[in-house]
Amino acid sequence: MIRIRIKGNQENIKGFTVSGHAGYAPRGNDVVCAGVSAVATAALMGLVKRLPGHVRYRISPRGKMHCRLFGRISDEAAREAQTILDVMAQGLREIQQSYKQYVDFSFRR
Repeated sequence: MIRIRIKGNQENIKGFTVSGHAGYAPRGNDVVCAGVSAVATAALMGLVKRLPGHVRYRISPRGKMHCRLFGRISDEAAREAQTILDVMAQGLREIQQSYKQYVDFSFRR
């Protein structure tokens, strides 16, 4: 099962962690894993580009992705980051709704 943990709440997302394997199909053929990876990676790339110096992230050799915003961020940059993170959360939630037995999605404080 893929576990998606969004740090914060819908109005103020501070980061996210994605881990696990869906088990929908064998590795390399799993559309659920591919979809989650694509959405999370696109969000991470957008954050790194739009907020240089304010994004800490780690991707483990086994595929666990952890991303966190930090430091003082201007209001404009914070709005951009929240837009990116909101779209990511919506996309991941849609995947979870379609593949409930393969994806666990939650917000955490």
